[in-house]
Amino acid sequence: MTKSSQRAYTLVEIMVVVAIIAIFLSIVLPSYVKASRASAKNICINNLQKIDAAIDQWAFDNRVSAGTLPTKEHELEIYTYVKGGKPRCPSSGEYTIYKVNDRPQVKCSREDEGHKLPE
Repeated sequence: MTKSSQRAYTLVEIMVVVAIIAIFLSIVLPSYVKASRASAKNICINNLQKIDAAIDQWAFDNRVSAGTLPTKEHELEIYTYVKGGKPRCPSSGEYTIYKVNDRPQVKCSREDEGHKLPE
């Protein structure tokens, strides 16, 4: 008779590995989510700065007076001044353009989450 030399993992060993993975994920996952939100916020702020600069350039090129509220057609023109066209908020926020030379001239609907231009 020959002895079988099969070696298998015990239930306890498998449970220890699963517990270690769960502990690791509980440490890493919150940091990842926080970094992801911070990154989305910074991308949105960058987009707002691009749109703000585009509004200024559009107003200068078209001799638009301060306090003018751009129409939908004007908004399409403004976004031609942004490389790549109208940017999108990574958190699914919507950008709204306000009066020329108001501060801020553009806002994100996710403003309460920090998606706003620095003052």
